[in-house]
Amino acid sequence: MFKIFRIICCVICAALLAAIVFIFIYAGWQWGVLTLIIAAAFFGLTVLFKNLQEKEEQKLNPPPPVGDFITGRVENNESEEE
Repeated sequence: MFKIFRIICCVICAALLAAIVFIFIYAGWQWGVLTLIIAAAFFGLTVLFKNLQEKEEQKLNPPPPVGDFITGRVENNESEEE
């Protein structure tokens, strides 16, 4: 679900940034700055949805345990290293 939201926000941000030159020329600098702020907000949403999607994928598919074929799986125990 986050992937769909991420794509939608990215497309809206790109469309706003493509139109911002014409908005500055024809509508004035106030509307141009407002459009720039809105585009920045959609970029922030894109980054947020990307992070949420990565966390969800990490939870569903955890990374494999670290180790090699000789020593086997290595647990990350802080007490054993001290």
